Amino acid sequence: MHATPYPLMRRLFRALRLKQGLTQEQLAEKAGLDYKYYQRIELGLTEAPSLATLEGLGRALRVKPWLLLCDEIPLVVGRTGVKGLGRRVTPKPGRPRKAQGKPSKG
Repeated sequence: MHATPYPLMRRLFRALRLKQGLTQEQLAEKAGLDYKYYQRIELGLTEAPSLATLEGLGRALRVKPWLLLCDEIPLVVGRTGVKGLGRRVTPKPGRPRKAQGKPSKG
């Protein structure tokens, strides 16, 4: 299993977005990003965003870009008021993922 890239940054994006009452699509538009690209960032399906992308997201989320890169949770919480960044997110129960490959007959 691969480690999810930049987990704290992704949680911060989501928490700030929800705090401001924005959908992924609204935030992407405010930041000048393609909606699907932003969605992939938040899900951790891309490499870490570029500095230009972080600047756009910082403007849209009304925080300094350096704060999006910060890994000091108490500092981030103090500057943003967002709580719960340090806890691990557990997947919600739901439909199981489809099995890879063809099912065996037998």
